[in-house]
Amino acid sequence: MTPDVVESSSRRVVFRRFGGPEVLEIEERPIPRPARDEVRVRVAAAGVNPVDWKLFSGRPMHDPYERSLPSGNGYDFAGVIDEVGSEVEGWAVGDRVFGGLRYHAQADHLVIDPTLLVRVPDALSLVVAGALNVVGRTAVASVESQRISPDDVVLVSGAAGGVGILTAQLCVTRGARVLGTASPRNHELLRRLGIEPFAYGEGLADAVRAAVPDGPTAVLDTVGHGTVDLALDLGVPPERVNTVADYESRQRHPVRGVGGAAAGTAELAMIAALLADGTIELPIDSVHPLDEVRDAYIRSIEGHATGKIVVVTNAADEARSSG
Repeated sequence: MTPDVVESSSRRVVFRRFGGPEVLEIEERPIPRPARDEVRVRVAAAGVNPVDWKLFSGRPMHDPYERSLPSGNGYDFAGVIDEVGSEVEGWAVGDRVFGGLRYHAQADHLVIDPTLLVRVPDALSLVVAGALNVVGRTAVASVESQRISPDDVVLVSGAAGGVGILTAQLCVTRGARVLGTASPRNHELLRRLGIEPFAYGEGLADAVRAAVPDGPTAVLDTVGHGTVDLALDLGVPPERVNTVADYESRQRHPVRGVGGAAAGTAELAMIAALLADGTIELPIDSVHPLDEVRDAYIRSIEGHATGKIVVVTNAADEARSSG
C-alpha cells in the first residue's frame, strides 16, 4: 500500500569523518522504499543520546558498537507509517509508532522491521515518544535489576537527566522512598515528582547519611561521577548497586551493569502507557529542527539538559509541541 508522496527526496543526518558536532551533515537521498516484510516510517521526532556523540566522535568505547564511514546518526525515533510492505500484517498507513534503529533515526524517513515498533498511545506526543527508546528501556531494566519494592530506599544519580528522571519515577511508582542527585535548579522539579533532591558534590555523603541514617538499600547510577564509590561508602551491598554509566567501577567492584539491552518492546509499551496517563513524566529539554542537529548535540555535550533533547523534521506539526 503506497500513499501519494509529495516529497521528491528525503534528508538524513550523516557523518563522513569522526569528530565533534561539526562532522554532522544533512544529506539528501531518494526516499527509501520498504521490502515486502518492512514498513516505512515518516519520522517526526528523533531523540539525542550521549552514546550518539560518543559514536561519531570516534573515541574508544567500552561497548562494541560497529562503526564505519560514512554513517547515519541517531537511534530513537517516532513518526507515522506511510508505506507498508506487501507481506506485513497488523500495521497500516497512518499508525503512529516509535522505537529504535541505530544509525537511521535522524532522517525524514526510515524503513524498519515492524516487530521492532511500538504503538504510540493517543495521549502521548510524538516528541516524547521520539525521545523514549533508549531512556525508557534503560530505566525499566535498571529498576527491574534490583526488584525495587516499597521496602526500599533508593538513591538515583542524575535524577533530572533522561534516564535518571524515568528511573526515579519508576521507583516512586513501586512505593519506594527515592532520593535523587541533581543540580539545585532541578530540585523543585524532583520534589514535584515525589523525589527527595540532593545536590552533587562535596557533602553529598553526609547529607544522605543525615536523611537516611541506615543508608539506602539500593543505588541506581545513571551518570557515573563517583556514584558507585559513594554507594559502597554508604554501606550499600555491591549487588544492590546498578550502574549504566560507570564501566570502570564495574571492573573494580562486583556491582551490576544492567542496561537497556535487557528490555524490549513490551517494556517500552508499558512505560509509554505510564507517560500517556500522566503517572510519570519525561521533560523535554529542547527541540531542534533536523537542520540544526549540531546545536542539539552541543547542548547534549554540555551535560546540563533536564530530561531529553529532541530533533524534529518538517513532518512534525504535532512533534513541535512537547505536550
